[in-house]
Amino acid sequence: MFNSVSTAGGSSPGLKVVREKLRTSLWLVPTLMAITAIAISAAATSVDAVLADLDPAKVPIFVFVSTPSDARDVLSSLLTSMITMTSLVFSITMVVLSLAANQFGPRLIRSFMSARHTQLALGTFIMTSVYCLLQLASVGSSIKNDAEAYPSVSFGIALTLMSVLVLVAYLHFLARSIVSETVIKRLGSEITDMLSELDDLAEDRNNDPEKALPEGFDQNARFFGPSVDGFVQSIDVERLCELAQKSDVFIGFSFKPGDYVITDGGGIGIFPASRWTQDLQDQVCGAVVIGSRRTSTQDPEFAIRHLVEMAIRALSPGINDPYTAVAVLAQLSAGLAHLMRRALPSSVIAGSAGEPRIVLPRATYASLVGAAFNQIRQNAAGKPFVIMHLIEAIQRIADHAQLSQQCDLLDEHLSAVVEAVGDVGTLDQEAIRSRAEAAREAIAKAKTRITRKSPASSSGIGAGSPNSVISA
Repeated sequence: MFNSVSTAGGSSPGLKVVREKLRTSLWLVPTLMAITAIAISAAATSVDAVLADLDPAKVPIFVFVSTPSDARDVLSSLLTSMITMTSLVFSITMVVLSLAANQFGPRLIRSFMSARHTQLALGTFIMTSVYCLLQLASVGSSIKNDAEAYPSVSFGIALTLMSVLVLVAYLHFLARSIVSETVIKRLGSEITDMLSELDDLAEDRNNDPEKALPEGFDQNARFFGPSVDGFVQSIDVERLCELAQKSDVFIGFSFKPGDYVITDGGGIGIFPASRWTQDLQDQVCGAVVIGSRRTSTQDPEFAIRHLVEMAIRALSPGINDPYTAVAVLAQLSAGLAHLMRRALPSSVIAGSAGEPRIVLPRATYASLVGAAFNQIRQNAAGKPFVIMHLIEAIQRIADHAQLSQQCDLLDEHLSAVVEAVGDVGTLDQEAIRSRAEAAREAIAKAKTRITRKSPASSSGIGAGSPNSVISA
């Protein structure tokens, strides 16, 4: 999901952004289910016509038999109850979203909107309402007044009963969805899903992307920027590589997905400048998707920052809920432990002949671990309970470290955490000191294990290369 340098074998990043927007919308699934209701209504009307001349005494017991007037009354009652139920569900949903925005932050509304339970529940109520409305019009068109079989009414009753069961299940889901542990687990799953798309950590790549820049790049490249302001949602590197090979140029970026860019900010460079054309610039800009908000498509820090926001809100004086912050740290430690075993995407993209064609910034172990721990550490100063769990999280991650740079990075964060303790009591200082010693021992053991396994592993995968690889 966040491999910003390769899209081979999968859909383009632009399509992933569209798919992400559809996945987090409340209208798509209900709309599709409303369309399904139209098809079901047409089929049910056809079945009514087939059974219209059948002796009512011979139809199965579960098929509704009555006069058209009674059938209309039943459908009218079902429609009225479903409209009332649908209005109730939408009202409850809006209340829950408001509570979630106040408790967890407005950016986490996306997580609630993407929940299939919510989308399917709303879709079920809308589908049943649309079906009953269409069938009410269909049954009302009959001029007969004899008792007939109406399978369509039976199906409407079944849909209404199903909607009642869905309502009960939906209320249960909503009650659980506003529990902090549920939200934390959902966001943690997003981190795990993103990391699962990365390769296993098996090779050194990308130690110094600056070396891939052509000589004289800063002086001889033509620099330009996107044509709109906003967050970089995705970069279609495969398309850019084709453009670079076709035009025989080198393309460098100073921004990555998740960064905010300004119109014509000069964050893209084409080398040599003599091969720049307006058409090439337009095509390069077209491969960069800009939007009003960040997405998880190629942004590895997206879900991490959502979790961090929950922890920071929990640590604020107005809320003062350290247990939520501790739960966030536990989930972050699980995600970062997975990260230690994964190879981050390369920032140097080669053409078909193996020559460098594109360089763009990349996420590093330093940037990801920093995004997870820095703000929590800063806001947890003077809160020994949270500090101790932050140290324990670092210790858990150390058991999964695969590179010496990862161990050094964890050691740096451990030292920063100890320095941020602040003025606490003697007992708390002793507890923090003992946990810090245990964490340092775990880091030392991991480093020894890595050295014994492969002395060459100390070269590793860049733990802290700069975010910008060109200067505009």
